[in-house]
Amino acid sequence: MTEQNLTPFASRAAVPERMKITGSRPAVYWMTGLSGSGKSTVAALAEKTLIEEGHAALMIDGDTVRTGLCRGLGFSPEDRHENLRRIAELAKIAARSGMTVFVCTISPTEADREQARAILSPEIRFYEVWMAATVEECAARDPKGLYKKAYAGEIRDFTGVSAPYEPPRNPAFTFPASSPAEECAAALVRSAKETDWDLERLVRTMLDASVAASSKIMEFYDGTYSVAYKEDASPLTSADTASNELLTAVFRREFPEFSILSEEETDSAERLSNNAGVFIIDPLDGTKEFLSHNGEFCVSIGFASEHRVRAGVIAVPAQRLLYYAAYGHGAYRLSFDALTEDFRIGTGERLAVSDRRDKLIVAASRSHGDAETSALLAANEDRILSTVTAGSCLKGCLIAEGRADVHYRFGAFMKEWDTAAMQILCEEAGAVFTDLHGRPVRANREDPVNRDGFLILNHPESALTMPDGLI
Repeated sequence: MTEQNLTPFASRAAVPERMKITGSRPAVYWMTGLSGSGKSTVAALAEKTLIEEGHAALMIDGDTVRTGLCRGLGFSPEDRHENLRRIAELAKIAARSGMTVFVCTISPTEADREQARAILSPEIRFYEVWMAATVEECAARDPKGLYKKAYAGEIRDFTGVSAPYEPPRNPAFTFPASSPAEECAAALVRSAKETDWDLERLVRTMLDASVAASSKIMEFYDGTYSVAYKEDASPLTSADTASNELLTAVFRREFPEFSILSEEETDSAERLSNNAGVFIIDPLDGTKEFLSHNGEFCVSIGFASEHRVRAGVIAVPAQRLLYYAAYGHGAYRLSFDALTEDFRIGTGERLAVSDRRDKLIVAASRSHGDAETSALLAANEDRILSTVTAGSCLKGCLIAEGRADVHYRFGAFMKEWDTAAMQILCEEAGAVFTDLHGRPVRANREDPVNRDGFLILNHPESALTMPDGLI
């Protein structure tokens, strides 16, 4: 049978559907380097960590493949080329199944590595990883005793001794021999997770969507709108609905692998089993402020995976101002006009909490005062310099940019969509964000209500003394 008579049958399962189960976007980390450079050691550590954290990962070791799929191939240039072609095809199948794949093979020539890239790209993200140990360093390690045999002439075509190795020209990662294996693996794990979320594109899309939703909201703000009331008597305007429709349409189109938890949509248990991630949306945070026409309302978008908020965006339509944060990358502020085509995470003014531990500035709700907060402030009046009020999640923004220091919220009034973006913004600016008992606030919970309230502190030492019986 010739190739003309073959008809490949495409899978009916799309990548987004697999990602909801595996939590991983198709990616291959092609580990290249001399024998003994640490390729398999690092890959095995990264594979184990990802699996333990709920992601699908697979290590393909070159020696192991030669005992099965590539058994019978030698080490001539032609056989090596065929060996690597088969490995790349195997990695492609594994990655398509929804895995992060680590391929460990010497792959000594630039041409062979480019062949692998061509087989895998553009459908699958390809990262070249160079374990940059020298021949001398690898020979000193010689974990398999191969260099001793190669120098004695017992092994022919041994890379680095009797066969050439062409170092990568522009690898995604370079790890010298002095780099601890655990640190190398941790770097690959971080990259693999950000690949799962496609962090740069994720944050940019969240920012763009928040600006578009802000424009839609301002059309109503400066014009006319209708107002209805939900079962809990909270207001729902046509601006809320229009913003929600815009945001959810964008995220479902651009990231179909992720679920959505929105204030203005019926909740679905499907999000709880989605290992890829979930958007947590308040399309118009501060509807009372919108109705009061004081400008203190926001578009709040969080993104969570593994029950932790990983990225957040807060847009302030009336001020044309954006706040955003990404896990491990800091928190930032910029104007709508500064969101240009060349945006990268890190664009804007980096935010940091204040250094105050006493004479504190308290951020309080403008529209939702309560007796518990009043009692707390009265009991700590000697430590409080002043109180500033703000609507919606702007209270968290005040703390992130150092204009306020603490905020306490009692009771089961706030939901995840009220706090997700604010949480990561504050945490990435250096603040503490917990429930009122000091416990971490998990994201994408079965019950989205923050039943134990929450607090934000610029520093742990800024915690106010809680009067007896208050919580």
